[in-house]
Amino acid sequence: MRTIETDIAIVGAGAAGIPAAIEAARRYVKVDVFEQADHIGGSCNGGNGVFAVETQMQKEKQYTYTKKEILDYWAEYTHNTVDMRLVSEFINRSAGTYEWLKSFGVEFSDLIAYYPGAKYVWHFRRDGSPFITDLLRLVSEEAGAQYHLNTAVNQLMMKDGRCIGFRGKDAEGELEVLAKAVIIASGGTGKRADFVKEHTGVELGKDITVFPGMLYENPATSPKLGVELCWEAGAAHTPLMIDSFASIPDPNFGPGGVPAQLPWFRQPQNICVNLHGERFISEYEMRNGAFMGNAIATQKDSTAFMIFDQNMRDYYESVGMDFVMGNVHFMDELTADEYLDMNAARGNQDIIVADSLKELCGMMGIHKKLIDTVEEYNRNIKEHGNDPVFFKDNKYLMPIEGPTYYCARFRRHAYGVMGGLKINYRTEVIDTKGDPIPGLYAAGNDANAIYGDTYPFALSGNTSSFAINTGRMAGEHAAFFVK
Repeated sequence: MRTIETDIAIVGAGAAGIPAAIEAARRYVKVDVFEQADHIGGSCNGGNGVFAVETQMQKEKQYTYTKKEILDYWAEYTHNTVDMRLVSEFINRSAGTYEWLKSFGVEFSDLIAYYPGAKYVWHFRRDGSPFITDLLRLVSEEAGAQYHLNTAVNQLMMKDGRCIGFRGKDAEGELEVLAKAVIIASGGTGKRADFVKEHTGVELGKDITVFPGMLYENPATSPKLGVELCWEAGAAHTPLMIDSFASIPDPNFGPGGVPAQLPWFRQPQNICVNLHGERFISEYEMRNGAFMGNAIATQKDSTAFMIFDQNMRDYYESVGMDFVMGNVHFMDELTADEYLDMNAARGNQDIIVADSLKELCGMMGIHKKLIDTVEEYNRNIKEHGNDPVFFKDNKYLMPIEGPTYYCARFRRHAYGVMGGLKINYRTEVIDTKGDPIPGLYAAGNDANAIYGDTYPFALSGNTSSFAINTGRMAGEHAAFFVK
């Protein structure tokens, strides 16, 4: 068996592992990064930008959010069920990390709030600029970090309660890595449908849609998860959280869960129904994809439909839309009608155009009660000028009368899965007795248990920011521990 000796071994070369490598290597310790894939960057290459509070960009644009305000929001959002000291450390470091990224050439173009009422804390990477992880990798290598690809980690090695490295396998065979500290930054558990099913009851790819290629095809031959490695070594458990939102299933995925050409399906004037043909939530909730995803998950087959008519389409095109995705650009430059024609040509039934509600029900498998639901909805608008079921704001009330009807099927879609490992604000992994495990640290999705049960779209850019910030923190603290 080959042996590699290093000061700090990092498991995972993504948005958490690379920043950890930079901070550790810049403190003059030997750093080796081990990645099970054949490439560096992780699943999202650092994301489209980062959450941060009290940055210069916010001040220049007159957004006066304070760290205290965001921390108070977090406490209320999670009901203080998460480690608020860790949250505080994350928030306190966020503006500094924004400047840290800029110093390496990361270009930020704008501040974005994901929906009306959300906070302008998402510092968006300039469209077309280099990926964050591509830039950071160069910095880490200049600092001395060494990368090892196609390396699977099989077991953490422990001695007298301390982590001293791991055993694994690469293209050359079995190897043993001896390290003074190990940082787990392997990106969460979202590639293992069997593991997630066991610990959440939700089957990825069946109960909830996922990105193409996200899941391991054969869990029996897949590498061990970072969470599994730490649990076997005595780490405490935190609940897994599926990072999800309401989305039209692939191949029609787009920003906000809707194709870029068809933002009409996100608008509050539409009517939203389940397979029984009944409304189950105010359509205004579509502004927050995570909350809407939660509501859809409670319906039959975890399925819902957003419907509007030709009059609404004309209104959206002439007057404008209330829910706009801001400076978020995806996909190609097809027009709306070209996209609809392409969708019909490929036989996809998740977005359809119908000449009547009866035809729509037949095409989408919705119960014909939808006709009664729409008639009642229209009657309340015309005769009473209100929505007595969900009290939707009157400014969003428009009757649905045809002659053409547009309908999209929505399901809950997973970005990934977070949590599993409990860490403190120094990113030390905590054991089942509540104490830090010496020499063992974790960052990114493996340790992201700070949102409660739902991703906070009000504070977008959070997942990437948590990965980068905790990666930096882990690199700093592990280097201090080694020295």
